[in-house]
Amino acid sequence: MCQGGDFSLRTSDQRLRNSLGSAALSSLEVMIGMRLMVRSVVVLLAAFGLVASSCSSDSGGSGQKGAKGDQVQLGGVVRTPPLDVATVAMPMVGSLEPMTFKADEGELLVVYFGYTSCPDICPSTLVDIRVGLRELPDEMQKRVKVALVTVDPDRDSAVVMKGYLSTFFDEMPQIRTAALRSDDPGELQTVADAFGVQFEVEEHALGAKQYEVAHTAVTFVVDDRGQVVVEWPFGFTGVDMGADLKALLTNKESQ
Repeated sequence: MCQGGDFSLRTSDQRLRNSLGSAALSSLEVMIGMRLMVRSVVVLLAAFGLVASSCSSDSGGSGQKGAKGDQVQLGGVVRTPPLDVATVAMPMVGSLEPMTFKADEGELLVVYFGYTSCPDICPSTLVDIRVGLRELPDEMQKRVKVALVTVDPDRDSAVVMKGYLSTFFDEMPQIRTAALRSDDPGELQTVADAFGVQFEVEEHALGAKQYEVAHTAVTFVVDDRGQVVVEWPFGFTGVDMGADLKALLTNKESQ
């Protein structure tokens, strides 16, 4: 389903009770393509076509202009004008200061909204991001930060979120990660609105562990101006993510 220019999917609620080990993650990487084909390829193609036609600057492909006017060809969705998220911030686990949604100079910030109890879409997306980062040379990997914003803070404690992210990225110590959560519903909504993200959490009793969550399944790449330079819908491959990141980072080197 395409809502507000974003591709959204509903996931059932089955908690990932056992952390994925490295072997399981490797298997998941291999299985992603087949699972996407079986479960959602027709919907994805239709939805992506709608998003691309409404957000891309031209019908011949997506691109992002650098400061010198050079065109960077990207495989993801590029909005014109881009989303500006530089003015919003979110509490970061392990830090006394909130994190602003703006990459460090010359770097990129990869942002995903999800939740750790997600049985399929969120872990699949994080594996794709990991695959994409592996496509980059070591020096480029150091210039990318990955941030996970939870839309389910009731179950996603600070400890749970840090452990969840480490499952995917601990084998890549050069990659910096940020677990972002807020117990203030208004604060979370403000950040979600800035990205155009929609989410819904089923009403539940305090301490409940079984309930449904729906959320926009798009990954956002933010530059050092706080602008979303490209968006990847669910199903966008890790290899293609890597190609977009490499193109954007290379363009920054030439500016």
